[in-house]
Amino acid sequence: MSIWMRLAQRLTGKHDTPPVAPAARLDDVTYNDAPHLDRFVFVGGLHRSGTTLLERTLAARYELSYLRATVPESEGQHMQSVYRAALHYGGPGKFAFSSTMRADLEKLDDLKDCRGRIIQDWSRFVVGDSPVLLEKSPPNLTKIAWLRKVFPGSRFVIMTRDPRAASAATLKWAHTSLDELMRHWDAAYTQAMADFSDADCILLRYEDLCADPEAELTRVAGFLNLTPRTDIQEVESRHLTLRNSNAKYIELHEGARYGAGIWDQLGYEL
Repeated sequence: MSIWMRLAQRLTGKHDTPPVAPAARLDDVTYNDAPHLDRFVFVGGLHRSGTTLLERTLAARYELSYLRATVPESEGQHMQSVYRAALHYGGPGKFAFSSTMRADLEKLDDLKDCRGRIIQDWSRFVVGDSPVLLEKSPPNLTKIAWLRKVFPGSRFVIMTRDPRAASAATLKWAHTSLDELMRHWDAAYTQAMADFSDADCILLRYEDLCADPEAELTRVAGFLNLTPRTDIQEVESRHLTLRNSNAKYIELHEGARYGAGIWDQLGYEL
């Protein structure tokens, strides 16, 4: 465990982040009212790391079911009642610091009951008829070990982005400092890599996805054993072009050096 993660464990307690309204169906979406789900793919990565881009692109290109609702970016964490969403633990830039979040998750030890309740909650918001459900929520990054037990046979995509870019892009949401956001990046991915297994986890860098989307999507889809769609679905206009926008965010750090961190293991020299 890094020194930043040990220090961050003390930064827990109540936060004044506003709650998300209860999930509801979208008016312009066709839902599957009787989904049969037997395999799960979880995408995790800190906010502004490209997880939504990846989820939308995979759902458009491959035979997958996915979730859609009136919650931020249709994240599954907001469509279930078993575990608390990251907002309860401080939200973007803070949740990975929370030892309370980890303790609360460990209390949910009736795994069969958790699985049944989560699937029941998610079933109302499923789009598509594939038995493979794609679910994306940033805090999946810190829940790999628990999700692995609740959903045996699942696979996990861990999305990374240069921590300087991800942190600066999150600054307007997090009400904290760039330095603290960098520490949060280190804490979150340190936990993810502690739970990483080559058997069911794959790493994807935002930078690599932007540089060669076809190769990276093919690599990820192969690991996940996905079947290409006969007809590619439309995606939102904001996801049509994959463009690396790191530079404008890295500039905000004004050349600051951050030393050693989990980012070294993940290919980022800071």
